[in-house]
Amino acid sequence: MVSALSGTLVGAAAQGSNLWSSALLIVLFVAIFYFFIMRPNRKQQDQRKEMMSGLHVGDRVVTIGGMHGVVDSLDKANKTVTIDADGIYLVFDLQAIHHVETPKSTSTAKVTDQATSSVSAAPSEASAATTQAASSVAESADSVASEATGKDSE
Repeated sequence: MVSALSGTLVGAAAQGSNLWSSALLIVLFVAIFYFFIMRPNRKQQDQRKEMMSGLHVGDRVVTIGGMHGVVDSLDKANKTVTIDADGIYLVFDLQAIHHVETPKSTSTAKVTDQATSSVSAAPSEASAATTQAASSVAESADSVASEATGKDSE
């Protein structure tokens, strides 16, 4: 009888450890699900809410359809925004705003201005070289024509 009782206790202990390992596995899956799916999604939602609350008239925005424009007016009661896209005024739901474009910093603007000035200088140099080459070709053509005329007269 003692051996039967000890066999039952060993079987119950095995079932108990199996129950604990199953519970631990479920808790582990819930933790992984939370940290890899729920938490990043919540952060993204919070960033979107912050962007939408910081939306002001005059901000440059891009819609979910890829249209770029400037916010002309906001109607938070109806949750709509009017966008000026090169003189065409369109009304969208606030949810249609994909992101707000950030203005370029002044240091980036200076670099862009310097690059533009160096690019604009390059065509003037190229046009000077083109003019010089064209005059050289014209001189060559004149000399060939004069030689041809001189040989024809002989």
